[in-house]
Amino acid sequence: MNPRGLTSWQRNRVDRRRVLKAAGAAGLVLGAGDRLVRPAAAQATSVTFLRHVDPPANKLETDLIKQFEQANPNIKVDYVTVPDADLFTKFEAMTVAGTPPDIVNFGSTDVPAVWQRGMLAPVDLSAAGVSSLDELQGKYIPNALSGYVFDGKLYALPHELSDYVMWVNTQMFETAGVDYPRTWEELSSIGPKLMIRNSGQVTQEAIALPLGFPGAQILVFDAMVRQAGGQLFSDDGRQAFLTSDPVMKAVTTLSGFVQKDKITDPALNGTTATADRDLFQNGVAAMMLTGGSWYRGTLDTSKVGKNAIPVPYPRFEGGPDIAGDLYGYGLTVSAKSAHQPEAWKFVAFLSSHGTDYFENEGLFIGDKATADSDVAAKSPNWDVFQKELARGKYPPSLYHFNEISDIVGRTVDAIVRSGDDAKTSLQNAQSSVTPLLNS
Repeated sequence: MNPRGLTSWQRNRVDRRRVLKAAGAAGLVLGAGDRLVRPAAAQATSVTFLRHVDPPANKLETDLIKQFEQANPNIKVDYVTVPDADLFTKFEAMTVAGTPPDIVNFGSTDVPAVWQRGMLAPVDLSAAGVSSLDELQGKYIPNALSGYVFDGKLYALPHELSDYVMWVNTQMFETAGVDYPRTWEELSSIGPKLMIRNSGQVTQEAIALPLGFPGAQILVFDAMVRQAGGQLFSDDGRQAFLTSDPVMKAVTTLSGFVQKDKITDPALNGTTATADRDLFQNGVAAMMLTGGSWYRGTLDTSKVGKNAIPVPYPRFEGGPDIAGDLYGYGLTVSAKSAHQPEAWKFVAFLSSHGTDYFENEGLFIGDKATADSDVAAKSPNWDVFQKELARGKYPPSLYHFNEISDIVGRTVDAIVRSGDDAKTSLQNAQSSVTPLLNS
């Protein structure tokens, strides 16, 4: 007699359900012949992160990758580093080979060209924890994202954001009995007091210019042209204004430092692209124009040491209050990536560690949280950088930025070094860059 009224078939079915329930709790499934087996572990998705060599940042990111993988065991990050100069070539080689990197930290001036080729995916706003671009912009300082917006969509998150300030050697200024200049006109007037010559040779110059350094030269020049009330190029990169009055004012000012005021000596630069920085940190120049917040680490171990402080870029008297050009690196995801959600998740993770980047290397990623943090407040002269960054803009989004900057930089060099006729030189430069403008 069956007190529960179940048949043997029903009892077997109940027993089977109980076994399967217990097996499921233990992570087992039925295999061939109804044998209980443990299922194969799910394969982790692998994303490749290509970025330039930067030892302190590379060390930090290696640690962050470990943290990310522990929190996301289904995602593995393949970390590939190459010298900065080789990054674009490596990206193209990997893409042609059919194994494009999922994530790349492109220089901000390279992003327009990569986007124009259709090789970038728009930022996954949900991965960044927002529902709109406006909401995301609210998490960054003014203009931090603007250099990565095309046709109304964002294609990168800042991985480093900086702008040039003017660095001054306080000891040299104290010895000369002058204060640092607030305008370009003041620089011309105090510069002679900072010049030292022995037997006709310059042993100390007032300011080191980025001669023979086109990539830096165009950022300095572009900022000065904006301060003079103009632009080198239209915002869409389709027009050049190299013969305009503001451009003439900027180049005449730079040329005047050499030809008229004689407060800098081009012969000291030699052929080294970064000679202006070397001259300043070796105690030869009292001022320099091509260093951001990242430059502090180099200066602390240099001859100039703690005597170096950052001050705002000079402006033109009566001109707009515009600082140095913004520049840096942006974290992008390839349009050909098969794992875009995972890639953007990792990018968002890195972007949430702004204070770590700042504390470990002085790299600022442009977020308000870091800018207003206690860590930043303790950084020497952070108030100078913060105020200047808020008044800066990215240079125009040119698809051929490197070629154009080379033409413009070398033209400015020739005018400044040799006193070449500015109008004629700039007309020739205008003709040379016109075929390279955005179309």
